[in-house]
Amino acid sequence: MPTNDSARIEIQRADPRQRRVVAVVLVVATLAAAALVIAAHRWLSVRAEQLTADQMIAQMRLWLAVVTAMVGVCLLLLGGHAARTARCIGEQGRWPLAGARPLRDTPVRHGPAALRFGRWLQAAAFALVLLALGAGLVSWRLFVMVR
Repeated sequence: MPTNDSARIEIQRADPRQRRVVAVVLVVATLAAAALVIAAHRWLSVRAEQLTADQMIAQMRLWLAVVTAMVGVCLLLLGGHAARTARCIGEQGRWPLAGARPLRDTPVRHGPAALRFGRWLQAAAFALVLLALGAGLVSWRLFVMVR
């Protein structure tokens, strides 16, 4: 078996601290989402008894418009991050980027393989921006319907 350096695969090691941070964030976000759903259900039950059907529809359209706008902002931020990361892949010619803290051991791609990944990431960024624009249009339409 050859033991030359060109046959060796470079591995970027996982960052255990980053894994713990991500796990904590996911648990906290899940608990917060569950609490929000419970609170919204209780609020909706009380509100449904106080409003007429037309008022309740208008109220729900308003809330859907707000939530859709928030989703659009999140998609836009994610698309911006993907575009910035794709640009950095092109500059460094490697993936994962130097200094990244991956959650698992990741083989490092250099040259054309990294640039291919960067192009896929650019396409994903473009798709995310398009989805954000679509969410913005839906949100705007819902806001107009409330008036």
